[in-house]
Amino acid sequence: MGKKDIITAARLNNSPNGITIGRGMKVNKEEMLGMYAALEKYINQDHDKEWKTWEKRIDVINNAIKNIEGVKTTVVVPPIANHTPTLQVSWDKDKIKITREEFMEGLRSGATSVEVMGNKEGGFNTTVFMLNDGEEKIVARRLKEEFLKAANT
Repeated sequence: MGKKDIITAARLNNSPNGITIGRGMKVNKEEMLGMYAALEKYINQDHDKEWKTWEKRIDVINNAIKNIEGVKTTVVVPPIANHTPTLQVSWDKDKIKITREEFMEGLRSGATSVEVMGNKEGGFNTTVFMLNDGEEKIVARRLKEEFLKAANT
């Protein structure tokens, strides 16, 4: 019931038009319970302990590469998104003869694939908040391998 033009417009938000805003805003009970469980976990988490774990993991990676000649590392905490300890890495292209893209491809295509994100300095950033226990050692090893390989060419 209603005005014909409004009914016609409303039908555009009905199935099978699943990409419409009305369709996308529906929330089912499973999603509500999932959000409740995630919120409950977050509220009850020991955030200080988690932060210290992140700092230790960043230190493992930083210590593996910071003394390689030509490599510069800085630990920062971005002020907005991903507000976690982040390792910014850059290098002297005269000492380590590799581009960022070549370095990142080497990390990606190695026996153990590692992804990092480029930064404005022509190097890359990496963080650890999504790593499982011990994975920081794998990342540290792979970064060191790629830097030493590039330094010896």
